[in-house]
Amino acid sequence: MQLADVHKCFFSYADSQGVSYSRFPLDTDIDEFGAPYIEISTAGKIAIVARDHGQECMRKETSSPEEMAKWVFELFNN
Repeated sequence: MQLADVHKCFFSYADSQGVSYSRFPLDTDIDEFGAPYIEISTAGKIAIVARDHGQECMRKETSSPEEMAKWVFELFNN
Protein backbone atom coordinates (compact mmCIF):
# COMPACT_ATOMS: atom_id res chain seq x y z
CA MET A 1 0.00 0.00 0.00
CA GLN A 2 1.16 3.49 -0.80
CA LEU A 3 0.52 6.63 1.25
CA ALA A 4 -0.87 8.23 -1.91
CA ASP A 5 -3.71 5.66 -1.83
CA VAL A 6 -4.65 6.79 1.67
CA HIS A 7 -4.41 10.46 0.68
CA LYS A 8 -6.82 9.91 -2.20
CA CYS A 9 -9.31 8.06 0.01
CA PHE A 10 -8.96 10.63 2.80
CA PHE A 11 -9.73 13.64 0.60
CA SER A 12 -12.63 11.80 -1.03
CA TYR A 13 -14.07 10.80 2.36
CA ALA A 14 -13.57 14.30 3.81
CA ASP A 15 -15.38 15.82 0.82
CA SER A 16 -18.27 13.37 1.28
CA GLN A 17 -18.51 14.55 4.91
CA GLY A 18 -18.55 18.22 3.85
CA VAL A 19 -15.12 18.97 5.31
CA SER A 20 -12.39 20.61 3.26
CA TYR A 21 -8.68 19.93 3.81
CA SER A 22 -5.80 21.66 2.05
CA ARG A 23 -3.33 18.92 3.06
CA PHE A 24 -3.24 15.48 4.65
CA PRO A 25 -3.06 16.00 8.44
CA LEU A 26 -0.46 13.31 9.28
CA ASP A 27 3.12 12.69 8.20
CA THR A 28 5.44 9.69 8.26
CA ASP A 29 7.98 11.41 10.53
CA ILE A 30 8.21 9.74 13.94
CA ASP A 31 7.19 11.99 16.81
CA GLU A 32 8.38 10.69 20.19
CA PHE A 33 6.20 13.13 22.15
CA GLY A 34 2.65 11.99 21.46
CA ALA A 35 1.69 13.34 18.04
CA PRO A 36 0.35 10.58 15.78
CA TYR A 37 2.10 9.68 12.54
CA ILE A 38 1.68 7.19 9.70
CA GLU A 39 3.78 4.04 9.49
CA ILE A 40 3.80 1.81 6.40
CA SER A 41 5.09 -1.75 6.72
CA THR A 42 6.79 -3.78 4.01
CA ALA A 43 3.94 -6.30 4.43
CA GLY A 44 1.48 -3.79 2.92
CA LYS A 45 -0.12 -2.61 6.16
CA ILE A 46 -0.47 0.98 7.25
CA ALA A 47 -0.84 2.21 10.82
CA ILE A 48 -1.55 5.33 12.81
CA VAL A 49 1.02 5.28 15.60
CA ALA A 50 1.60 7.57 18.57
CA ARG A 51 4.52 7.46 20.98
CA ASP A 52 4.95 9.16 24.30
CA HIS A 53 8.55 9.58 25.43
CA GLY A 54 9.59 6.73 23.14
CA GLN A 55 6.89 4.27 24.26
CA GLU A 56 4.18 3.32 21.79
CA CYS A 57 0.84 4.35 23.28
CA MET A 58 -1.47 3.93 20.26
CA ARG A 59 -1.51 1.78 17.14
CA LYS A 60 -4.35 1.24 14.65
CA GLU A 61 -3.31 -0.95 11.73
CA THR A 62 -5.09 -2.00 8.55
CA SER A 63 -4.44 -3.05 4.98
CA SER A 64 -7.38 -0.96 3.69
CA PRO A 65 -6.66 2.60 2.50
CA GLU A 66 -10.38 3.40 2.87
CA GLU A 67 -10.44 2.30 6.50
CA MET A 68 -7.25 4.23 7.30
CA ALA A 69 -8.69 7.34 5.66
CA LYS A 70 -11.77 7.14 7.90
CA TRP A 71 -9.62 6.64 11.02
CA VAL A 72 -7.50 9.70 10.18
CA PHE A 73 -10.61 11.75 9.51
CA GLU A 74 -12.18 10.67 12.82
CA LEU A 75 -8.96 11.44 14.68
CA PHE A 76 -9.11 15.07 13.54
CA ASN A 77 -12.88 15.58 13.50
CA ASN A 78 -14.23 14.21 16.77
